[in-house]
Amino acid sequence: MKQEKTIKRRRFGVVITLVSLFAAAFIFEYAVNHHQWSMQLSIIEFVMLGVFLISFIFTFLKTGLWKFTHKPLEVLDEREMELTSKSLRYAYMIFSIIVLALLLAFSVLDRPLSVVLVVALILFAHLLPAAFIAWTEKNFD
Repeated sequence: MKQEKTIKRRRFGVVITLVSLFAAAFIFEYAVNHHQWSMQLSIIEFVMLGVFLISFIFTFLKTGLWKFTHKPLEVLDEREMELTSKSLRYAYMIFSIIVLALLLAFSVLDRPLSVVLVVALILFAHLLPAAFIAWTEKNFD
């Protein structure tokens, strides 16, 4: 029962982290493209960044997921290497599809990519392997 709560908590943390990351990026895109930086958008932007940082710390740093997915291959045992390889394979597939769809949408809409969105995508690429492990592994400690 405790293990099931841990998995649900990790999954919830992954969702909150990724949603807040992209919400912050898209709020920035909206405000810049529509020249409408208001006090409300600024507050929402800072709240989203705060939610992202807090959920990132609790979901990825405190659980060791970030450190695990950024270990050198030489220190991984066979099971860890297999898990890392699988997570990287799925992360690459998901990232490729999302980024290509996003680039297509921005191209069709004739919108430039902002530095903020590019940074969000780089963070997303680094978070995906750990998010995959958090989502699928029952016994990650």
